[in-house]
Amino acid sequence: AGFGDAPYLFFSRRIGLDQSRVIPIVAGGRATGKAGKFTFGAINVQTDDDESARIQSANFTVLRAKRDILRRSSLGGMFTHRTATPGRSGSNDGYGLDASLSFYQNVRFDAYLAATRTDGREGDNLSYRGLFDYVGDRYGLQVERLVVEPNFLPEIGFVRRTDMRRNYGLVRYSPRPKNI
Repeated sequence: AGFGDAPYLFFSRRIGLDQSRVIPIVAGGRATGKAGKFTFGAINVQTDDDESARIQSANFTVLRAKRDILRRSSLGGMFTHRTATPGRSGSNDGYGLDASLSFYQNVRFDAYLAATRTDGREGDNLSYRGLFDYVGDRYGLQVERLVVEPNFLPEIGFVRRTDMRRNYGLVRYSPRPKNI
């Protein structure tokens, strides 16, 4: 199934690069850990300015928390912040909640809801996705709904296409003839 259009609220290669130009990093730090059923992560990086490319220094912050639930499921949340973005004035924030729920051996439900706040771009700033996947031996079913609104701009993330809505469905029957 072609699920490659779902955006990322955080994509690490956006830090220290602007298209193919390398932006110098002044300092940065990362902390990750696990406490019981919780997993945490934090990143903070400060980049330098590049006068020849007209890119000002920026601070990148990413915070992530995830809680394991049931046997193979999780709920999570993320916050991103970038102080300056090339070609725009002002900062950019991203917020997101996600769930990955697995039941039995072959039923899965994944969902996220994310929003961004960009100075000068108000409204139409959401992205969300719901995916139901049943992978049985003989039968299968996939149903997905993906929405990326026009002002959803995760400046520390990655968006293949903005302003899109996609519905996807697949029904599968895999017979097992006894004589084969």
